[in-house]
Amino acid sequence: MFALWLAMSGHYTVLLTTIGFVSALGVSLIAYRMGVLDEEGLPMSILWRLPKVSLWLIWEILKSNIDVARVILRPETARPRMVRVKASQQTSSGLVTHANFITLTPGTVSVDVDEENNEILVHGLTGAFCDAVLEPDMDQRVSGLEAPFGKAGRA
Repeated sequence: MFALWLAMSGHYTVLLTTIGFVSALGVSLIAYRMGVLDEEGLPMSILWRLPKVSLWLIWEILKSNIDVARVILRPETARPRMVRVKASQQTSSGLVTHANFITLTPGTVSVDVDEENNEILVHGLTGAFCDAVLEPDMDQRVSGLEAPFGKAGRA
């Protein structure tokens, strides 16, 4: 919230920036001490891992865009399929994050999330997209992000 206020306000004096930072830090500490932060919120420890995973996801999105463009230029190559992806996430937040990463990647859409069996039903534009979703790379990266959620378990 502080970063959003700073970006939108246009006030970058040392005094206002310092007071804003101290206020944001104070509110965060009070919320932490009150115990009002829960596993559905954004744990602060995830912020150290997020940039690396975000850059990887952006790269995957760019590569998939090129592959989707190839399918658009040659529609006969489209062979839609549905596959079930076995996920290793231990929490609802981790499983939903994995499903969202799949949907963000062009050419694939998460259709259903089965929490009981820890599976995600995915629609792929071609067999290659489905094969890519079945590779363990995305699952491992999301599980790496999930580590801070680990104590909470499923809701």
